[in-house]
Amino acid sequence: GTSLHEHLVSQLGYLKLNDRQTLLGKQLIGSIDTDGYIRRELSAIVNDLAFAQNIESDEDELEAILYKIQEFDPAGIGARSLQECLLLQLERKDPEDAINRLAYNVIDFCFNEFSKKHYDKIARKLHVEDDELLKEAIQVITKLNPKPGGAGEDAVKAQYLLPDFLLSNVDGKLELTLNSR
Repeated sequence: GTSLHEHLVSQLGYLKLNDRQTLLGKQLIGSIDTDGYIRRELSAIVNDLAFAQNIESDEDELEAILYKIQEFDPAGIGARSLQECLLLQLERKDPEDAINRLAYNVIDFCFNEFSKKHYDKIARKLHVEDDELLKEAIQVITKLNPKPGGAGEDAVKAQYLLPDFLLSNVDGKLELTLNSR
């Protein structure tokens, strides 16, 4: 199996980043905790880069790379708050769907009301007259993962399939052999 951090670093390799950006990305990934959040301020990470690796950077440069990391799997990874985590997951859902749009707006504009379960205030604030639509949006939100990093480091497992037989083409002739493993 691979750890969450190894999984994220492998995804980082698919981005077209220069060496400097890759180092910044690895520093950000290293700052992600087991729940999948970056709980440290970006300014503190900028300081770490300056002192530990002698790399001058700023919060804007780090944030630009963080936005790319937040597009990785699992959805919601690299968020700095529960609200941001839920919004990142909702952004991946179909924006044409009215329920998904409402769920996004609930978290974006009414997060405090949602966390206190003041659904009547949410309905008034977002001008939602259909109670059933609001219930469905709330249901979408409650199915999201508040801890995208999983329970720990081993949340992401790699599975390998080993074939029983091997088929090879030798000079236009197919040969079937038993896998020695």
